[in-house]
Amino acid sequence: MKRRNSVIFAIAVTTMFVASCLSSAAQTSYSTDDFQQDLAEAKSGDVNAQLRVGLAYNRGLVTRGSYSQAWHWLQAAAAGGSADAQAWVGSMYFLGHGVPQDLDKAYEIESRLAAQNVPTASLYLGLMYMTGRGVTQDSTKAANLFRQAQEAGDARAIDMLGVLYQRGEGVPHDNGLAAYFYQRAAARGDDWGETHLGDLYLKGLAGPRDYATAFRNYTAAAQQGNFTAQQRIGYMYEKGKGVSKDYQQALKWYTMSARRSYSTAQLSLAAMYEHGRGVPQDSVTAYAWTLLAANNGDPAATPRLEKLRQSLSDDQIAQARTMAGTLTKAAQ
Repeated sequence: MKRRNSVIFAIAVTTMFVASCLSSAAQTSYSTDDFQQDLAEAKSGDVNAQLRVGLAYNRGLVTRGSYSQAWHWLQAAAAGGSADAQAWVGSMYFLGHGVPQDLDKAYEIESRLAAQNVPTASLYLGLMYMTGRGVTQDSTKAANLFRQAQEAGDARAIDMLGVLYQRGEGVPHDNGLAAYFYQRAAARGDDWGETHLGDLYLKGLAGPRDYATAFRNYTAAAQQGNFTAQQRIGYMYEKGKGVSKDYQQALKWYTMSARRSYSTAQLSLAAMYEHGRGVPQDSVTAYAWTLLAANNGDPAATPRLEKLRQSLSDDQIAQARTMAGTLTKAAQ
């Protein structure tokens, strides 16, 4: 059962990573004024503006994210002949965003467009092969598709090549090459490139550990809303790695990430409440965050729930369950 839970969690983490890395706000220079101008032009039938508005809604760039609005505008741009919009429509079928998930439809769209060297389609088709969702898992095909997309400068494809080299999937294991691709992606403003590069420096996987550089990478990614980078910053403050130990800062960054449903941050936050680090000791709140991590499929949460349950009454557990339903609402 432990092995099965680990596999399920690995799939859940990969799915969460894929969804987040494709919807995070990479276009940091896109302003509210830009959006309003694009919206006016989109309504007048400008296909490129329709694409930009669709992506703004999909990524939540300057307005509250709305997959239904993203679907509307991307469909309009696709009908107007935009191949990139068609690929984004395929992505929404792939992830089930704004439309019921349809992996067959996603594959049909992305494979057709990837054959035409549309970078967005190559990226998504590569992700389908990488994760084995809708197709037989094939890391070699994924790597080839990411190479195809990165030749057009797609930052996410560049980052994903780094992921494959770090994992040794479809390509030889090579942390040096992983760092090279992460650096290229980060230079293009990609938050996951920054985060993955920070991980290499934090763990010393591509040379000596360098906490100061890792912290800079994480900060750059966290400023773009990357939930993993937010958790890593919290960890560095909690442990005093590269920065002075500061439980209040750790709580701040863990909370930001935990409210984005990142189970690692939820467990980190739960531990701080359990042991009273930076906050009064509070087993009820610790149980609530741990329960959320368990609901997100993290196998490490189950034994921690059992341990916390021993110190709580039935009323306190009921209180924690109620609390868990409200803790992530601030991020929605």
